[in-house]
Amino acid sequence: MAVTPFTWIVGISGIALMGVLMTVQLIAVIRPRSAWTISNVYGGSPDSTDPKAYFAFNQGTAWADTFFWGPLQIAGSVGMIMGQRWGFLLALIGSVPFVYSAIFIFVWDRDMHVRQNTFYYWCIVWGVWPVFGVFEMIYCFMRLL
Repeated sequence: MAVTPFTWIVGISGIALMGVLMTVQLIAVIRPRSAWTISNVYGGSPDSTDPKAYFAFNQGTAWADTFFWGPLQIAGSVGMIMGQRWGFLLALIGSVPFVYSAIFIFVWDRDMHVRQNTFYYWCIVWGVWPVFGVFEMIYCFMRLL
């Protein structure tokens, strides 16, 4: 498959976003209850809700991002940049958690008041993930047709 400038943009963006996410989520896997992890990875405070639910929710996504979705997304992005059809397919599959996880994080944050309700959080920190996921999903799907 032909590699276009959009392929490079989507591929490099996928590697960068997932690289950052995998790095901080790996820290959360290694040190799940450290103060740094709570404030910089999870957000909010376990005291603001049920601590068991808080840590279970955040640890579930940390393990899934680090050991499943991250490698899948990175392999897909590399395959796209190499012009391989399988890369576009893996990237399409890897785009799902960007959108899916944004939905349950939105509900969790809204209903449990876990994070601060600011423009920066909702548009930059939270908003980047589903926007990229939808863009990658549409791009890869169209390329696979």
